[in-house]
Amino acid sequence: MLDNRAISDKQQNPNNSRAEELLEKRFLKQYSDETSSSILGFNKLIYHPEKLVGVKNRTNVFPVTATLSVGNYCNHGCKWCSTAYFRESTATKINYDKISSWLEKASKRGLKGVGYVGNGEPLAFKLFADLATKAAELNLDQGIFTNGFLIDKYEEILLNNFTYVRISLDAGSKEVHSNLHATKITDYDKIISNVENLIKKRGNRKNPTVGVQFATHQHNINDLENCARMCTDIGVDYLSIKPVFNRGTVGDKIEKNTLTQNDFDDVYRRVASYENERFKVFYRPQQVIAEENQQNMLVYKNCFASFFGVNVYENGDITGCGPHHVKVGDLDTDLDTLENNIKELVDKLDLVKCPSGCRYHAMNYQIHKIINSNEFAGDEHSNLI
Repeated sequence: MLDNRAISDKQQNPNNSRAEELLEKRFLKQYSDETSSSILGFNKLIYHPEKLVGVKNRTNVFPVTATLSVGNYCNHGCKWCSTAYFRESTATKINYDKISSWLEKASKRGLKGVGYVGNGEPLAFKLFADLATKAAELNLDQGIFTNGFLIDKYEEILLNNFTYVRISLDAGSKEVHSNLHATKITDYDKIISNVENLIKKRGNRKNPTVGVQFATHQHNINDLENCARMCTDIGVDYLSIKPVFNRGTVGDKIEKNTLTQNDFDDVYRRVASYENERFKVFYRPQQVIAEENQQNMLVYKNCFASFFGVNVYENGDITGCGPHHVKVGDLDTDLDTLENNIKELVDKLDLVKCPSGCRYHAMNYQIHKIINSNEFAGDEHSNLI
C-alpha cells in the first residue's frame, strides 16, 4: 500500500488568475508545440497509444522508463544542486545485483528505457559500464545526464549503447564554470575536450545525440551566449536553457534566482541566432513564468508521470514522483504491487504542492488535451483515443 503519510488530501488548485492567463494565452500553445516536435519533447507519447488508453481507464500503468540514481557521490559541487540535501556524509551506491535483477523483470513487464541521473554523478559509479552493458543486453534504450568530466572513460559504452548524452555545463567559460560547479578551473577545458571527442567519434551516426544543459542564474546569464557559440564550434546537437529553481541549496550556497521573463527573452533572442540545421536551442518559457510567479499554473487535475516513468534511487527506493519523493516500492517489491501503488499515487498526489516549472508539465498537458479531446477539437493528437 502507498505511504499515505506523504500525501495530503487533494485541494483545489489556487492558481493565480494572472499567471494562468499568461500561461494559457501567451505560452502554453507555444510550449506544447515546441515540446511535441523537438528532441527534448514528449512526442514519444504517440509511440505508446496503449499507455494513453491506460491513462483513461487506469490500466497498463507499468512505467515505460526508469530514472536511475546509481550513487550519491558527485565530483562537482554545483551551488544550486537540487539533490545535495539527499546526500549522506558517506557515499552510497545502488546494489548492482538487485538493480540488474529488477531491470530484467521490468523489461519483461514493459520497461523500454533507462536514464542515468539522480543524486550524484552517474559516471562515478564504478560498475557503470557493467550496468549499461546489462541494460543493452535487455534492449533498453539508455540516456544520461552527466557533468561530462568522466566521459572519456566510457566513450565506447556511450557511443555504442546510448540514445542521448546531455552535459550539465551551465557556463561558457572556465571561470564561471569553476565558480558555480565548485571545481578546478581546468575541469572546463577537459569537459569540452571530452564532448568534442565524443562527437567526432560518433561521426555520421544518429545516436547518441549530444546536448548541453544551461541552468540559468544571474551569475551566469551573461555567459550563455559564449556557451552557445562554443556548442556550435564543437558540433553539439542542442542547447537546453532552463532557470535555476529556488530550491535545493539555493538560498544557502548561492542567493536565490532573481531572473525575470524579460531577462530570459532578451538573452534568448541573441542565443537563438546561433541555430542552424545541425544545432538547436530549446527554451521553455513555462518554467520561467512558473518560477517567477511561484505558481504551479496547472490546468489538469492528475499527474500521470509515474505511468510513464519512475525513479529508482541508490538505496533501492522507487518513487513515482521525483520532486515529492513519494515511495511506491523498492527493488524488492513485486511488480504487481508496484503497479497498484503507481495507480493509487496518480489519484492521490496533491498537485498544489508541486514545485514550479516541473519538467513533466508538457507531458501532462498533452495527456490532458488527449483525454479531453472535445475541449481541443482540431488540436494535434485529439483523435488518438
